[in-house]
Amino acid sequence: MAQKPDAIAISSMNDSLSWRGLEAQSHNLASSYWDLGLRRGDRIVSLLPNRLQVLVHYLACLRSGLVAVPLNYRYLAQDIDYAIGLTEPRLMVAHAERAHDISRCAGVADLELGGLSVDGDLPGFGAFQPLTERAAATVSPDRPGPDDPAVVFFTSGSTGRPKGVTHTQASLGHIVSSLGATYQLTEKDTILPIASLSHMLAQIMSYAALAVGGSAVVAKDISVGAVMPLMRHHQPTVLAMMPYALTEVVYASEDSDPAFQNLRMCDCGGDKVATDLQKKFQEVSGVELAEGYGLTEAGIVTHNRPEGPIVHGSVGPAMPGNEFAVRDSNGEDLAVGEEGVLWIRSPSVMSGYFGDPAATADVIEDGWLNTGDLLRFDDQGYFWFCGRKKQIIIHDGSNISPQEVENVLLQHDAIEAAAVVGIPDTLHGQNIRAYVVLKPGIGQLPAAEILKMARDRIGYKAPEEIVAIDRLPENAAGKIDRVALAKMASADVSPSRGA
Repeated sequence: MAQKPDAIAISSMNDSLSWRGLEAQSHNLASSYWDLGLRRGDRIVSLLPNRLQVLVHYLACLRSGLVAVPLNYRYLAQDIDYAIGLTEPRLMVAHAERAHDISRCAGVADLELGGLSVDGDLPGFGAFQPLTERAAATVSPDRPGPDDPAVVFFTSGSTGRPKGVTHTQASLGHIVSSLGATYQLTEKDTILPIASLSHMLAQIMSYAALAVGGSAVVAKDISVGAVMPLMRHHQPTVLAMMPYALTEVVYASEDSDPAFQNLRMCDCGGDKVATDLQKKFQEVSGVELAEGYGLTEAGIVTHNRPEGPIVHGSVGPAMPGNEFAVRDSNGEDLAVGEEGVLWIRSPSVMSGYFGDPAATADVIEDGWLNTGDLLRFDDQGYFWFCGRKKQIIIHDGSNISPQEVENVLLQHDAIEAAAVVGIPDTLHGQNIRAYVVLKPGIGQLPAAEILKMARDRIGYKAPEEIVAIDRLPENAAGKIDRVALAKMASADVSPSRGA
């Protein structure tokens, strides 16, 4: 900011950049990209862990009209090749510690401008850091327009092969401004998103902080050993993380922990938040958890407001600038309390799936985005997430949401985590199998007791069988990998801890 050029704009545990430094480095890097031969609309694919340089890279792309293609840092060689083949980037920026996987990627050798290496050497790659330090006169004479593509985010692939979600300068800008308004951000805020900067959440939260003159904190990773010292050092005002990461933070907290001293809001989403976690977090922090709902194709679109009232279990009211409709299978609008598919019309909706106009046409109709997710809304305008349509289990002709069954299973004292999938059945269409992780100290799965509890509470929606495993599989985004669970179920893989 011009008013406070030497104030901290972005920081990590051991490093920081002032506004003056961030401006200089992002300007230098944008100019260097131009000097390398990149032009407006060209893609740069990146494979980077959370570092301050990642934000410098993204900002350099935004200001010069280049399209950032961030890859999940957990991607393996085949995933990297898939992303390169789809988006056809001209340059790659990668961390040196990924040398093994990069060496196995056929697509890397075909990159027109090669690659740049961060924190070390990669064979055949140039050095990234000097480009941020080299003073240059201009960024680019060809500045981006609002309809130009800005970033391609890859979906988590929870229901199939990841798609490249393309956001323009305008749609990304609307997502950021809507988030800032909902969170009521000011220059006094310090935001800490506990997530990978390759994902939308961490990016848009960081941009939202910078947009109002606040500061953004970059977490090295999501482990509690990295997060707690960072929270205690920076004492953020706004925090965001997924439930499983927040659970570890809660149980690592001390009495009157300084980590929560300045906290005014905690955004917890991406998966269902258990009631016990909500209560425990409020006990240790003094702050209520605020859930929201979003998707890569449109950003965060509903959220409980920090000023309240926060309605636990709800994903909150609509955020500014979003128009919603809940529709049945015939496309008819549903009334208050009725469950249906959520459609969105908003300036924040993606321009489309990169290189896949057919898939784009499948979800965007007359300017409306079909989210494929099942929600309902109440008479106060609060939305309630009911499940993802593609994950719905059809048992004896009835639609059953896995999340509804999982919520009941999590109420049992023996269960730490749960995920439900449908098993093909010639008589019933699909039967319900639950995979659960037991809490520490629970020796044997009390399957009969859990099944009875579920039947008493949700009747026909209760699972037919329960399988205990050591850990639920996760996809590259850190969410429950239901595709892997479905494969496990179809192969009838024996669990490691009995059933």
